[in-house]
Amino acid sequence: MRPCPSLISTLLAATLLQACGGGEGETPTPTPAPTQVPAPAPSPAPAPGPAPTPTPTPTPMPVPMPMPVPAVTAVGAPLGAVVASARIGAAGGRLDAPDYGLAIIVPPDAFDAEQLLTLQPIENKAPGARGAAWRVGPEGLQAKRPIALEWQPSAAERNGARHLRIATQGADGVWRSAASSRDADGLVRSTSTHFSDWSLVAGAQLRPGAAELGLQQTQLLTVQICGRGDDAALPGQQLHFACHEDGRIPLATEAWSVNGVAGGNSGVGTLSGSDDGQRSQRSYRAPAALPALNPVAVSVRFDDPFDSVDGPTELVAHLTVIDPQAGCDWLQGVNTLSLELQQDYRWAGGDAEGSARYEHRARVAGTLRRDPLSPVGSVWFSGSAQTGSVGVDQFYSSTHAPDTIQVMALGTPWVDPNVPLLRAFFNLHTCKMDFIGYVPVAARHLRTFQGVTQEMDAKLSGLSFRIADYALAGRRAFGQERLLPALLGERDRAEWVDPESHREFPGVVGSARLRWSLRPQ
Repeated sequence: MRPCPSLISTLLAATLLQACGGGEGETPTPTPAPTQVPAPAPSPAPAPGPAPTPTPTPTPMPVPMPMPVPAVTAVGAPLGAVVASARIGAAGGRLDAPDYGLAIIVPPDAFDAEQLLTLQPIENKAPGARGAAWRVGPEGLQAKRPIALEWQPSAAERNGARHLRIATQGADGVWRSAASSRDADGLVRSTSTHFSDWSLVAGAQLRPGAAELGLQQTQLLTVQICGRGDDAALPGQQLHFACHEDGRIPLATEAWSVNGVAGGNSGVGTLSGSDDGQRSQRSYRAPAALPALNPVAVSVRFDDPFDSVDGPTELVAHLTVIDPQAGCDWLQGVNTLSLELQQDYRWAGGDAEGSARYEHRARVAGTLRRDPLSPVGSVWFSGSAQTGSVGVDQFYSSTHAPDTIQVMALGTPWVDPNVPLLRAFFNLHTCKMDFIGYVPVAARHLRTFQGVTQEMDAKLSGLSFRIADYALAGRRAFGQERLLPALLGERDRAEWVDPESHREFPGVVGSARLRWSLRPQ
């Protein structure tokens, strides 16, 4: 048997005995002790060399976010017949959608020959779509000069959104917008040299942007990101990506608040929930009593990965808390209502006697005070618009004589301290309101007859309107945005807008956008 080494440590002796032939259940043969040999003198230790330079541990590379893919959507199906059209030639012109959202403005010399421009409503398939979509015809028509597109978003289209754009769908099904698109002064603007399908879109949204809920009811709010990026194949254009709310687009959420209060409180409502890496959302719970400032503004600030120009983005949703049991008697204790009013109206046409075009735009505010002579069961308020701006541009021409009238105005609303021009009638039994008013402005009226222009006597110009049977529905503030029939010299409907004009065009009815709000003070 080969002897085992003699310098084995005691701790490993049993193991090595087995390796040298020993095993459990066997009596090992004794091994004679080895002859003792003097150990050689130890050699001097070598001089230590320089310590090796440690190899740095490589920093792990971040996993790149996958490049979003442009959203390809189906072509929207028509939702009806052509609703607006205009013949526009080398002199240029304008075509407006009936809801006064999209306007197509053609500059002079954009067309060599007269073209029939049309607007047709279609299904909105655009990523991040807001409101209606339009097919502008003739499709594929190329203009020699850029055509301006202006979109006036409604309150519903703006709620919960920022940085709106006008997007168009290409033949490849991808939606694009001009990198130079602008959203300012209440209008979204862009340009194009061709006609196709168009939609208003938002890059970031808080959904829903507006809602109504009762006391102590809840509403879930979710951030949605609809990204975009430069199109390498079409300089100046940006591709629009699919919208995500499931964490595939990183969000760095900073704060959620209600009426400016972080997280809300018992007076304005509270927010619950947290960002979980999958989505950014909160659940809003309405308070037990109607908040003093209603609708409440639920807002969120975060870093939009597709919009670094303006820094953190703030989205705001407007939630109206209602109490159907509150009734209307509380209005008897209100003495003042603050007013905000916006009016937009355009019309062009004529008959055998002549033709006209009319444009009106107003952004005004004012105060209505309680009328002490209100009959029993009612509360009446009256006043006028006192601040803001009213613009009027009218032109009339005769088919029988070289006679035209032009009306121009841009200024503050006209006010007579002795004549209230706005009235709100509240019926406390039915909890309904009628709102009627007139917003005039001092205007210049110029008449040109046989080449001679004279200024007519000082006159006013403006719009009158009526809102009928508005249901209060337990609200503590009132308002809406809607289209009303615009009547020229007619008032045979319960609700209307009536532009003041020099001539009436019987049977002609357009539409006007009216946005108003009344808040108790």
